Parts: sequence; C-alpha cells; structure tokens
Amino acid sequence: MSSNAISIEDLHTIIFDFDGVFTDNFVYVDDRGTESVRCSRADSYGISLLLKYILNSGRKIDVFVLSTEVNEVVLKRCKKMGIECHTGEKQKTKYLEDWFAANRKEVADPYSGTAYFGNDLNDLGVIEKVRLSLAPIDAHPRIKAAATHVLSTQGGQGFVREGIELILGIAAMSQGELSEFISNS
Repeated sequence: MSSNAISIEDLHTIIFDFDGVFTDNFVYVDDRGTESVRCSRADSYGISLLLKYILNSGRKIDVFVLSTEVNEVVLKRCKKMGIECHTGEKQKTKYLEDWFAANRKEVADPYSGTAYFGNDLNDLGVIEKVRLSLAPIDAHPRIKAAATHVLSTQGGQGFVREGIELILGIAAMSQGELSEFISNS
C-alpha cells in the first residue's frame, strides 16, 4: 500500500484536532465572555457513520479528539457525537507517545495505523509521524505541505465528513453497497 492510499482496514486509531477541524476556526464571544463555536452537522453525521462502521465491523478502532484548547464547548460537542476528548494537550506528539504506550503496546509502530485530521502548526509533529494525515483546504500552508491529503472542504464545513467518507471508501461503493452500508449504519 502506498502512503497516499486510504483504507479503514489499515487503521487502528483515528484522531481529530478540534478547532479548525470541527469548527470554522472562529470563536464567538458574547458580552459576558461566553464563547461558542460553529460546527457542521455533516461532520457529526460523518462521525456517526464511522462509529457505526466500527461497531458493525467488530474491529477495535480508537477514535478521539486531541485538542490544545481547554473549553467546555469542545467537551460537550465530543460527548454529543459520542467520541472521547482529550483537551489541554500542548505537546500532542508526546501525549500520543504515552497514549500508544498505554493503549497500543502490541503495535511496533503505532503511527503506521493512525489517521490524523489537523489544520494548524500545533498539529505538525503528529502529521509528520502518522500514516494518514488529512488537512482542510484552509489549513496553514505548512500543514498542507506535510499532510498526505488536503481535502476540498474547509474546517467546520464538512471537512471531517469528507475525510471519513474517503477512509470508508463511500465514493467507490455502488448504489446497492451504499444503501446496505447506510441501512447498517
């Protein structure tokens, strides 16, 4: 398999940054200082398809958000989507090394079975290590240069959904296969 080929069969871990990935990278602040962000329901549906694929396949694939941001909105959004969330992680590569040591001891090179969705410079270390990295079209230029795939959508506007459909091979499915996949999801 080339480093640019995508297949869910080759993955054991799928990780997402949050801001600029699930959001449009803007933060809205009201007069009390309360922050909110804008997320796409298309991305939520993509997560739903991914989680149902994992459940139906019987495979162990870890899926979580890894964010440097410490914000309740990140935790609440992840909880609603049904995925784990690790926030306040300033050194993502170090965090993943520790996480892999605790959760993927059986894999000699855990990065080789990992996909990462990221958009900004704090994602660069991870993007350079993983087998599959996906960046939105509006990512930082260094991220786009390092990512294995730059997708056509912007962060927070269906980027996660586009990447998940790519990983699941939805575009290559016949109408019958797609109907069966959706009915099983």
